[in-house]
Amino acid sequence: MQSRETAEAPPQAPEPAKAANIGEQTWDQLTELAAISWCISSNYTQQIKLTADTAQAELSLSARSITVAAGLVVCFAAGLILLWGSMLLVIGYVVFQVTGTALITASVLLLLQCLLLFWCWRSLRYVLSQVGFSHTWQQLCSVFAARDKPAQTGGSHAD
Repeated sequence: MQSRETAEAPPQAPEPAKAANIGEQTWDQLTELAAISWCISSNYTQQIKLTADTAQAELSLSARSITVAAGLVVCFAAGLILLWGSMLLVIGYVVFQVTGTALITASVLLLLQCLLLFWCWRSLRYVLSQVGFSHTWQQLCSVFAARDKPAQTGGSHAD
């Protein structure tokens, strides 16, 4: 049996080859970190470009919605004055001939007028609800906001 002194070898100084190997490993890790950083910056640049494209599309859609809304307002006014006014005269004449009372005729015409105004108001509200940049805002928030949540890799996505 060997004695305890001979079983344990004294620590040796690191060899020059190991020191060079550590230097190469460090250089490889730094190169990999630089590549990852470049990839991340490239991804952010791509996301910003996509956000700009989304903003451009929403601007175009908003401009169209405003144009349609302006057209609806003009049609609303013109329709009330020209076509609808003529129809109300005809309907009023027929109702007055059937009932013989001005009160019922006025009530029917007022009800028809209110129904038309309600329909036009709902249509105008819908078209104006399409104006905005909600998707662009959501993308900007997701690009620039620091998130603590891990990325979802599969399964269902909540929208």
